[in-house]
Amino acid sequence: MYNKPLSFQKAKLLFAVAYSLPVILLFWFVTTFSVNVPFGDDWALVNFFDKIHSGTANFGDFFSQHNEHRILFPRIIFAVLAFSSKWNIKLEIYFIFLLALVNFVILYKIAASNWNQDNKVLFNLFNIIVCIVHFSLNQYENWLWGFQIAWLFINTCLILAIFILTVPKNLLPNIRLLLASLCCFIASFSSAHGLLSWVAILPSVYFLEGINKQKKIRILVWMGLFAFCVAIYSIGYEKPSHHPTTFFILQKPLIASQYFFTLIGFSLLKNTFPPVLTGLIILLVFSFFNLFSFTNQQSNFANKAAPWLSLSWFAILFASMTTVGRAGFGVEQATSSRYVTVSILLVISCLQLCGLWILYKYQEQGKKINIFSVFCLSFLISISIYISTDSIATGQSIWIQRKAGKNCLEIINYIDKSITNSPNNCLNFLFPDQFRIRELSTVLQKLEFRNFPQNINFITKAEKNNGYIDVPQTTKQPLNIRSSDALKLSGWAILPEGQEQPPIVLLSYGNSQSFFATGLVNLNRPDVVKALNSNLYNTSGWEANVSLKSIPRGETVIKAWVYDRTGQQFIKLNGEPKIKVVE
Repeated sequence: MYNKPLSFQKAKLLFAVAYSLPVILLFWFVTTFSVNVPFGDDWALVNFFDKIHSGTANFGDFFSQHNEHRILFPRIIFAVLAFSSKWNIKLEIYFIFLLALVNFVILYKIAASNWNQDNKVLFNLFNIIVCIVHFSLNQYENWLWGFQIAWLFINTCLILAIFILTVPKNLLPNIRLLLASLCCFIASFSSAHGLLSWVAILPSVYFLEGINKQKKIRILVWMGLFAFCVAIYSIGYEKPSHHPTTFFILQKPLIASQYFFTLIGFSLLKNTFPPVLTGLIILLVFSFFNLFSFTNQQSNFANKAAPWLSLSWFAILFASMTTVGRAGFGVEQATSSRYVTVSILLVISCLQLCGLWILYKYQEQGKKINIFSVFCLSFLISISIYISTDSIATGQSIWIQRKAGKNCLEIINYIDKSITNSPNNCLNFLFPDQFRIRELSTVLQKLEFRNFPQNINFITKAEKNNGYIDVPQTTKQPLNIRSSDALKLSGWAILPEGQEQPPIVLLSYGNSQSFFATGLVNLNRPDVVKALNSNLYNTSGWEANVSLKSIPRGETVIKAWVYDRTGQQFIKLNGEPKIKVVE
């Protein structure tokens, strides 16, 4: 590669492909595994949309808390996207993807502005790994959840503010400060950690051109604006009662420290290496570059490092804030995928600082440094590919569950209300409070955001075989079982070829036309594939462990059904095992 350099055009093509692959992989991921159904905190937006629709929404509805967050600007985005698409959640997810693209382009521009372009190979090697890390599938929770717009949006505000302060040298410093402060203001009212952007930006503010007196005045004004935003944010603020005490870090400092380092380390290597050790190494790298920059403020390196110091400060401040507010939930909570979107900024910053350091200290050694860099970056790329493979499996699991939840939500009028809080209720895939979902589904119907049919036909004898209840077997004698025990059922279920396959099996008893339990259709059934000669039915197996508390005492039969959305009908599977529920 070094003895026989590639031609300029071939090199450009090679780099273009390398930059494109992580983006294409992420686009495939969100297209394949995203589901158009409200999930988790999405349900908190339903009444907000209803107020907008009825014309009663006011500023307080946009400014009000969601947990500890003020999501004023994300609520504006949610409203625009929802009413322009009848709340197609996938549109929110594609918007998140767009924000990620914008963020990387701005990061690339910042890197290009302060990198020695004489070594384009090294520049592109570092930015390709930044691209891989930035679009990492390890952030699957944020990639597949529309409500998480705020996380990427705050990153956009932060990165744009850093760009404005450090790149367009033709703009007056005060103009750049004004534009950057606008970005930080928007970030502040997009989620709680958006307030941290003011403090994180300080290195970029400090290294703006000017004399010491000007620098001091700018920092004082900047911190005054920060205090102003905190004061506004605090108006009517109430700490969520279900969150841990903020004094937990003092009560359990070792657990809090483990939480902090795990949050940082999990962003890069996940479970490949101990996250605490990885986090400690990343923090040491961060500390070294900060110490060097502020003890050598007049150096060329310190000036070029300013944007990356701001980026890393934000991630460190976020990890600290999260540790104070969340460490009481346990160290395992630090591995939440949604945190990676912010903590990964620290990794990106350290990578860029390492690249600048190599140019600053060792650029004369050219070829040796390039070879060493290629080796190190290849190692990181291999780790990232491994993590992506694991995240794809997780993404598929999320897709299966949310498809089941979407199917269940559509037929909510046929889910037995007596099992509202039962673990056998498929609405659990969307939100833990089933009573709340039932209440909000009527609002969605009124807004015409979702349709919940009420006259679905029950087909007991279909033209084609749609599946079986294999266990327990259908016999003349009923299976005696106590109401306190669980009943295990399994079998297979399909819809005719060409249709979308059923994500769940619905279980009823006797002649009831409502369902007391469900089972996921996601188990491998090679026998069904062979018998029906179609790979479409590869995962047609299902299994369910159901509670019998909602079934009347005495003898009855269990029936299994699949929901045919196209034909608006429930189709019964073969087999009707008899059971006798006893005390």
